Parts: sequence; structure tokens; C-alpha cells
Amino acid sequence: MTSQRGQVLVFVALALPIVLLPAAAFAVDAASAAAVHARLEQATWSAAESAVQQIDADALRAGGGLTLDQRSVESVARDALAAEDPNATIERLAVDGLYVTVEAAERLQLPLSFLGAPAVKLRAKAMARLTLGYESPSSFLPFSVSTL
Repeated sequence: MTSQRGQVLVFVALALPIVLLPAAAFAVDAASAAAVHARLEQATWSAAESAVQQIDADALRAGGGLTLDQRSVESVARDALAAEDPNATIERLAVDGLYVTVEAAERLQLPLSFLGAPAVKLRAKAMARLTLGYESPSSFLPFSVSTL
């Protein structure tokens, strides 16, 4: 009977590292990717929200209605994304009326990459629209923004 106990001990000693090491490496990589993706989503949302507030003042004064300034939208979106997540890049930025869509990506080097690719590309998308929400606008309040 003691020889069987020894065989089980050897089996467990060999099997545990083979099973547990990849599982632990996957858990560390997954947690790292989830944290970076959450930061990317927040930065993308913030960039869309900041960008949608860039009104074309000249068109508004000329009676052209409420429109967004394309140049300002692009500049503010890039600056806001860089401020929140310096490693992220804007892949697509679209302005459609009072809607702004920002699609961003970030390449992440996995800390352990025990199995599979050593890096992954994370993506996030956010859309925001400018809404009119004040009866008597104040210069101290930002425009009302809703994210979709």
C-alpha cells in the first residue's frame, strides 16, 4: 500500500505545476488585460464627451444652427484620450450632426504570456451627442451631454 501512496504523490507533484502554472499565468494576463481595457473604455468615453462640446461658434453666429467644429472635435478628442490613457490611439473619429463617435485601441504586452500571443490589441468605442438642456444657458455650465 505504501508504494501506491508514493505513486500518487509523484503524480500530484508532476501534475500540479503542469495544471496550475498555466492557469495562474492566464489569470494574471486576464486581470491585466481587463484593467487596461477598463481604463481604455473610460478614456474613450471621456474623449467623446469632451469632443462633442466643441460647437462651431461662427456657424451659430451666422444663423447656421448648432453644429460641431470638426477641427476642434478632432483636436479635443485626441488631447482628452492622450491625457487619460497615453498608450491609446484613436482609430476612428466620426462626427454626424450632433453625434461624435470615438473608436480607440491600445496594444498591451501581456506580463506573462505563458500560452498564446505575447501581446493583444484592445478596442473601445464611445458615442456621445450634444443635447440642448438649459432654458437659460449660463456661461459657467457646460453643454448637456448624453452618452449612448
